[in-house]
Amino acid sequence: MGHDLDRFDDRGVPEPLPLSPWRESLYQYLATLALVLGAWYLGWRWTASLNQHALWFSVPVVVAESCAYLAWALFAYNLWRTAARPSRSAPHWISECVSELAAPHRPLAVDVCVVTCDEEAALVRQSLECAKRLVYPYRIEIRLHLYDAGHRPAMKQLADSLDVAYLVPEEQDGLGTHNLRRIVEEMQGDFIVFCDADTRMFPSFLEHTLGYFRDPAVAWVQTPQWYDDVPQGIPLGDVLGYRFGPTGRAVAKVCEAVAGPVWIGRDPYGSDPALFFDVIQRRRDRADAACSCGAGAVYRSDALAEAVDLVCVRRVGKAVGRFAKGIRDQECRADFVESVTRQAAADAGVAPYHLRESEHFYASMVLHGCRGRRWRSVLHPRVECRMSSPQTPREAVVRRFRRTLGLMEIALRDNPVFSRGLSLPQRLLYVQTLWSSFGCLWHSVFLLAPIVFLYTGIAPVAAYSPQFFIHLLPFLLTAELAMMTGTWGVSCFRHRAASLALLPVDLHALWAVMRGRRFPMVAKSKRARDLSRLAEFRIAATALTLGGMFFAVARFAFGSHPDPSGLLVNGLWGLYNVVLLSGTVSLSARNVSVESPSAQEVQA
Repeated sequence: MGHDLDRFDDRGVPEPLPLSPWRESLYQYLATLALVLGAWYLGWRWTASLNQHALWFSVPVVVAESCAYLAWALFAYNLWRTAARPSRSAPHWISECVSELAAPHRPLAVDVCVVTCDEEAALVRQSLECAKRLVYPYRIEIRLHLYDAGHRPAMKQLADSLDVAYLVPEEQDGLGTHNLRRIVEEMQGDFIVFCDADTRMFPSFLEHTLGYFRDPAVAWVQTPQWYDDVPQGIPLGDVLGYRFGPTGRAVAKVCEAVAGPVWIGRDPYGSDPALFFDVIQRRRDRADAACSCGAGAVYRSDALAEAVDLVCVRRVGKAVGRFAKGIRDQECRADFVESVTRQAAADAGVAPYHLRESEHFYASMVLHGCRGRRWRSVLHPRVECRMSSPQTPREAVVRRFRRTLGLMEIALRDNPVFSRGLSLPQRLLYVQTLWSSFGCLWHSVFLLAPIVFLYTGIAPVAAYSPQFFIHLLPFLLTAELAMMTGTWGVSCFRHRAASLALLPVDLHALWAVMRGRRFPMVAKSKRARDLSRLAEFRIAATALTLGGMFFAVARFAFGSHPDPSGLLVNGLWGLYNVVLLSGTVSLSARNVSVESPSAQEVQA
């Protein structure tokens, strides 16, 4: 598919969500109430509601509920408060961005790196041309680089035609590339700007971001990613007004007063990153826990170089630590391990970025946990570049697969979240991100539980009694109101739908990590074996759920289903799952089967 993106140039840049103290206070009240009610419900579930005649079913369901509650509690903490970072004027000299008294008094030097793997040349050209149009109010040295992970002659020709430095990975092993290590080694500037192949920066990008580096502790600044080609939809007021006149518009105003602006038909691909950047990342900023996402990020070069060094240290530090157990003084032992490990890593030439699918996220955790420097991060709230959304269902699946795979690999193989340098809020926020990547485990249970009941009549609770509703309904209602208030103006429905519709993708990523594979090991000229035929999965899950509902209703009509309360609960539960499965039209609107990403597609 071609990338004719000029047709979106007239779209206005979205403004950051407005801050509202009263809405934030209301959210904190509702979230606290929901946390208490959820703990009360789970305590009752574990102690008084297990189905003793079907523990094989009841226990997995309550475990899944407990895992989901923990994920919700961590997410609620993530949304707790917004701390606005004041912007600062663009620095004139590099001496304004460092703490040393004898800092050089010279203009800033910035390296801009556009990373590509297999994208079309026209798309990459647009990104490079936008980078060449960067402006700055003072004299500045900007060097532009094209990092080609695909080793394509066309990219070499493109770089030469635009007078852009051309970089390729040192190695090509079929598994990906050590992107950050290679880039850090080649860059000579004070700051490094990372761009994907579709990142079209605004001319004022540097002017609006480099001012944060006046604080010498700031290691990177992340800007929001904005997909300017996502369909904007129609306001709810216009839709209801057209159908029902003034009454419809009045109803729409009431709905939007609670949930924020609602657009019908917006983002059919479920790819809009507004929830992550405008809500989640922005709230993490209060604890210096806004992670780097690569594209649209500006790094302080020496901070990124330190991250490379620190990851080397982590890889051999455990082995050195075993030899230092005889040193009783804790501080001396820590200093010994650090100094010896750094030297050992340097002598061995250890490749620092072995976790390649989420290396920027991993670098964020390592830098935040650096005890010596206390590096800080900033989420710049305003959009400073355009990007393109997934153009095909397959591309959407590849992005989802890579993200989930990277987070799971970090969580299970080399997790720095418990390093001593992280503060408690940073630790909790990073745990929230990593824990949510395993949502496929409890989502699988929630998808299967109503199906099991509808066909067999076996319940995951002792009884669907009034006590069950008294404990469950207040929590569900309060939690939903809290999320609507906390994410005001940004819908969570598409993300919930994607979590269920792309369940096989997440499960396959987990299986790959458990087997020690970063992604399916295949020849470059071949596609990987089928990850899942997602359309068939959704059809099968929907058919099983609806078939179970008809089967249970038929049994009830003939008097063989004695539990009408259970039928109601599981029928509504199953219907909600069906709505979620039908909520992401990007994977069902086209009659295609989606395969697992090949090694070439994942290695960017």
